[in-house]
Amino acid sequence: MAHHDQHPLDHPEVQASSTPKYVFAFILAMGVMIASCLITVVGDMSQLATLTWIGVLALIAVIGQLYFLFKLDTSKAMIWHTVSAAATIPLFFIAIVLTIWMFHHLEMRVMLGAG
Repeated sequence: MAHHDQHPLDHPEVQASSTPKYVFAFILAMGVMIASCLITVVGDMSQLATLTWIGVLALIAVIGQLYFLFKLDTSKAMIWHTVSAAATIPLFFIAIVLTIWMFHHLEMRVMLGAG
């Protein structure tokens, strides 16, 4: 039986973790959440501007969490995680768009008097 001498703390994934990055990710997420709640509650912008700002803040939150919490970057240790996430995101949006399209056409065909 082969002896395995690698120490768990020597792996690059473990060495990439740091408390300041986790704290910054938490503060960023809380700040973005508070800002989006304030934009929604105050309501002095148009509907398009509100949706645009909430979308931008959501994108900032997602990118911040992918980088600071999940450590997705182009380093040698994390490149395959980054590539798999980059391949998953378009597939997720394709699935959502196709589901919306399917239900839209299903409603048009089934609910004859509604549309």
